[in-house]
Amino acid sequence: AQVSLAYGIFYQKPEANQLYAGTNVGVTKALHYIASYQKVDNDRIFRTEAYYKKYEDLIKQIPVSTSYTTYNNSGDGYAKGLDVFFRDKKTFKNLDYWVSYSYIDTKRNYNNFPDLLQPNFAANHNVSIVTKRFFTEIKSGFNLTYSWASGRPYYNILTDVNNKYFIADQGKAKTYNNLSFSAEWVPS
Repeated sequence: AQVSLAYGIFYQKPEANQLYAGTNVGVTKALHYIASYQKVDNDRIFRTEAYYKKYEDLIKQIPVSTSYTTYNNSGDGYAKGLDVFFRDKKTFKNLDYWVSYSYIDTKRNYNNFPDLLQPNFAANHNVSIVTKRFFTEIKSGFNLTYSWASGRPYYNILTDVNNKYFIADQGKAKTYNNLSFSAEWVPS
């Protein structure tokens, strides 16, 4: 088994369109704290990871007028979560399967967000179950995967008469479900 702790400071440069709008935009910063545990034994893997990330100097859009927006590094945020993974090639003969689960709680005050909000790319919960079975006598494999994710947020952010952003409407999208099947044949 293995236990590890990690810490890092990461920087990211602004997008080109943000640099064109002004010279007062610098790099964004993220501090990462990660603790993980992994055990590999007899064709089985168990891994879990907990993390906390603090975001600083995120790029904010600042509306100057109805037709012009500038940018600065006044944004911030965080992300904390847990990832769990289990893979087993031993319990069932010629069957390989794995299960993964991710939880994330993240909020950011960046882009045109008027306050700390959950970004629309982040679903709080994600689950994936994958199975693979290969039949050597017919040189073929069959795979079945199920994926599920909780609903992601959406926001309709507008500008008021004082050129300040506000949320006109918000909600959560429906949960995501996907069941996939695939097969392969190896000719030689």
